[in-house]
Amino acid sequence: MNKQLLLCLLSIVLFSACKKETIPSAATAATETVGNVTVQNLEFTYLNARGQLTFDDKGQSTSSGYALRMQKDSVIWISVLPGLGIEAARIKLTPDSVHMMNRIQREYAATDYAFLSKRFNVALDFQVVQAILLGNYQANGSEKAINQGQMQHVQQLRQNLLFDYFISSENLKLQQLNVKDQLSGNSIVVQYEGFQPLGKVPFAHNMLAQILQSGQISDFNLNHSKVTVSEDVLEFPFSVPSGYKRL
Repeated sequence: MNKQLLLCLLSIVLFSACKKETIPSAATAATETVGNVTVQNLEFTYLNARGQLTFDDKGQSTSSGYALRMQKDSVIWISVLPGLGIEAARIKLTPDSVHMMNRIQREYAATDYAFLSKRFNVALDFQVVQAILLGNYQANGSEKAINQGQMQHVQQLRQNLLFDYFISSENLKLQQLNVKDQLSGNSIVVQYEGFQPLGKVPFAHNMLAQILQSGQISDFNLNHSKVTVSEDVLEFPFSVPSGYKRL
């Protein structure tokens, strides 16, 4: 696992999703009206999930298992597990820091969101990452809402980035998010599919993401085999062994 692949695994985290075996628990619905936009976002305290990721880049495909944990508004943690219980990488995000550890190459990085924004050409922060992972709509204060039959179409312009949200008028959930950098032409398309209830809230059980960057297309597909939400406290361990090289 080289540095480029570790960064790709981090980008997978930014476009995470879940699939079939869902166990409802303490999730609640928060319906928010912003102008003419009505959405139903997932509200919870702790989320715990396991699944399988697939990453296709320049004709090369990588698959791995992973474990995902979240504490809402506080921590996003992921462990990449290729097989046989061996951990290849670990990532921990907080509102002000980004930590990555590559166990195969014995390397680690401790950085911030300015680095990620430059790396992915998207203005990222913790709240943006969390919203994408959950399939939640994130209001920006200045937006244009367009009702298109069974779909609400919302546009937001954040500096040079154009965000297009497509929200179902039936289940009030985000179905697709498009982000385009109007200067570079780079774009991200995230699709949320296969909604099933998680507690009282519809939750996307299938998500696909495609990134177009410098004319190259990368595809992501993440599927949870199990996901739960609860009030039970989770741990988010991240300690770098001695001898690891800082990137």
